[in-house]
Amino acid sequence: MPDSPAETQPAPLVSIIMPAYNAAEFLAEAIRSILSQTHRRWQLIIVDDGSTDATFDIASAFDDPRIEVIRQDNAGASAARNTALRHARGDLITFVDADDILPEAALTFRVNFLCDNPQIDIASGPIRVTRNGEEVRLYRPSSKVQPFFRPLLRLDESVFFGPFYMVRAEAITGLEFDTSTTHCEDIIFFLSAAHDRDLVHGAVTEPVYEYRLHGGSAMSNLAGISRGYFFLLDHAHRMARAQPADLRHLRHRIASILGKSWLRAGRPLMALRCIAKALTFTAARPGGHAKQ
Repeated sequence: MPDSPAETQPAPLVSIIMPAYNAAEFLAEAIRSILSQTHRRWQLIIVDDGSTDATFDIASAFDDPRIEVIRQDNAGASAARNTALRHARGDLITFVDADDILPEAALTFRVNFLCDNPQIDIASGPIRVTRNGEEVRLYRPSSKVQPFFRPLLRLDESVFFGPFYMVRAEAITGLEFDTSTTHCEDIIFFLSAAHDRDLVHGAVTEPVYEYRLHGGSAMSNLAGISRGYFFLLDHAHRMARAQPADLRHLRHRIASILGKSWLRAGRPLMALRCIAKALTFTAARPGGHAKQ
């Protein structure tokens, strides 16, 4: 399979950003999935965010000049991604968590897609959700080429599963992940990019990511997730292009997500509190914070 559809042009360099915190159990497999990619022009930036296990040693043991390992004091996944962004040299940027893996043609599919469609800024594709190697869900984004901001603002599943896009580097130049929240920072980052840069989204039809569920997954922290969604609501209400109908849809969407999540966790009172809080969320005042 060729690296690029334009055979006379050099294949684009892809910078792969991988934050890692105490990821020793999964990291080697994640790195091997990058090494096996059919697209060969990549730069893997692993940021060890103050791990206390063997994460740094495992990352450093791979002898490949395309892999760059950076160690920093623990500051969270957003700070690690920001560190990696400052070291990214690629024409295209994508994000991989240290406990997930890429199918071997994941880079090729999206690189070719973006090379063939210069009007598209950000590309996604189907994501396999697995537990112990068994598929529990296959997420399929919409293949419709469309402006990214409005559907993402509405948390429409046609465009959003997680921060696992491939995006043109020029489309996010100068932007950073918000380090003041530990959840929904990925939505906020891409929502800000879509709002400020008028990004256009498209998707390939072949799987491009494997999201692996396990006990340490971020989605197991419901309290943090809830705080993140209300931080997202505050952020969205400050956006000049956010229309009232879309903000109303976002409030209802978050009420549904958090309500169902707390109910599944056997916490009906927390479900009711989060639903009420989301539905009655008050728009932020300029320079202030939304009433929560």
